[in-house]
Amino acid sequence: MLELIIVFGIALYVAWSIGANDETMSLLAGSGFVNVLMAAALGGIMAFLGSIFFGYRVEATVGKGLVLMEITLMDVLVIMFSVATWMTAASYWEWPISTTHSTIGAAIGLGLIKGGLGVINWGSLTAVAIAWVLSPLIGLFGTVLTVKVIERVWHKYAFGLRSEIKIARGSAVLLLIASCFTAFSRSANDIAKATAFFSVIYGSPLLVRFVGGVGMMLGLLVLGRRVIKSVGLNLTKLNPMTALSAQVTTALTIFIGTFLGLPLSTTHILVGAVIGVGLTKGIWMNVKGLKEILYASIATFLGTIIISVIIYLVIFGFSGMYLQS
Repeated sequence: MLELIIVFGIALYVAWSIGANDETMSLLAGSGFVNVLMAAALGGIMAFLGSIFFGYRVEATVGKGLVLMEITLMDVLVIMFSVATWMTAASYWEWPISTTHSTIGAAIGLGLIKGGLGVINWGSLTAVAIAWVLSPLIGLFGTVLTVKVIERVWHKYAFGLRSEIKIARGSAVLLLIASCFTAFSRSANDIAKATAFFSVIYGSPLLVRFVGGVGMMLGLLVLGRRVIKSVGLNLTKLNPMTALSAQVTTALTIFIGTFLGLPLSTTHILVGAVIGVGLTKGIWMNVKGLKEILYASIATFLGTIIISVIIYLVIFGFSGMYLQS
């Protein structure tokens, strides 16, 4: 019973930290259609639903495909606590980092300290790394194409102020729908980072996903507004039409990736999409902020490797002292 309580407690904490770093509703808030609080509330609801009904797709890739060793409950706790610690700190600092990088970094760190290079599934890790590189590029070039398509529709049907207002309002409504769809897919992709290793031990963790969905929703509402504000209001300035272009590409990319079971970074896809809008429309972008996101991504992968190694050594040290006494 105590073990079950620990599992649910850690799952809730990790999911809370993932939700706290959710930036999928940032373009909706940045467009001015809704405020940050409303965007966070909508994102929280969709995060809960995505976790429950679609979260199983990525679990097998993360839980069984990265390290070639038996996963114990203590291993799971080390990985999850490492992820949650880094995610919580990053959310407080308003860094929109990758949950995928965090989880995989923590798992790799644990594998290295327990079994060395031989227990790392380099083929699976390479496939994930390729997806990390390609997905932001898909976000960028896909958004460039989407902007051109939407502009063509705009010029075809916008005649006079009244029609332009109607189209702008319609773009805002579509942006709302696309943002909710993105939040649904993103949570399904990211909840696997909180439940995948538990599934290795307990089988299909529907109850854990339920708890994780609640945690993501609460994390987004409590602390997630900081990241939504950082990306949506400080990275660039978008109107509903340009925000829609970026959001549609992000939604489709993350949904397809989740359906295929690929652990992707919504943060990187969204940033790539925002860059695509900026390059196409000549909109101001916070270059310094983009560089900080890049640096934070590198720091995330390396940082969680180091944290998981330290936590494992600390636990192992205390366990050794306890056994000797």
